[in-house]
Amino acid sequence: MPVIQVTAPSAGPDRDAARLTALCRAVAAELGLPDSGVVAVLAPAAVTVTGEVSVAAWPLAVVHGSERPAAATDAALRALGRTLAREWDVPHDGVWTEWSAGRLVPVAGTARG
Repeated sequence: MPVIQVTAPSAGPDRDAARLTALCRAVAAELGLPDSGVVAVLAPAAVTVTGEVSVAAWPLAVVHGSERPAAATDAALRALGRTLAREWDVPHDGVWTEWSAGRLVPVAGTARG
């Protein structure tokens, strides 16, 4: 089950839930999963800086999931980026998406990946 971790400004619980739902649906559609097959969580960003000055928010989304064919993850990340830009009302080049398929270690059981 892919998990989308979003770091971006919050717009309040209802709007945040709608935004995250849109992200889940976009990724699920590209991966052939039911909408409930993707989870998203928002880590609200209060300030964004370049290292020198404060700047407008740059939404970031990292998908944590198992290895999948490159074409599938690329399509999912493109859909995620388009949806992220639309939902946070920023240009497409103002978002960042990434797929992380690192070593998964569940609380109970054995490690995967």
